[in-house]
Amino acid sequence: MKKLTKIQIITSFLIVAYFIWELFVWFWVRGQPESGGAIIRVDLVIIYPILLVLLIISIYQYFKK
Repeated sequence: MKKLTKIQIITSFLIVAYFIWELFVWFWVRGQPESGGAIIRVDLVIIYPILLVLLIISIYQYFKK
C-alpha cells in the first residue's frame, strides 16, 4: 500500500469538510421562507475549483510511478 502524501490527506479532509458544509447549507436553505427569493451559492465558485485542483494533484500523485 502506498503512503499518502500531505496533499492527499488535505484533499480527503477538505472533501469531508465540503460534505459537512453542504449539509449545513441544505438545512439553512430549508429554513428560508419561500418568498425570500432565489438562493445564490457564491461559495461554490471558490469551493469547486480548489477541490478540483487538489483532486487532480492527488490522483496524479497516486498514479505517479
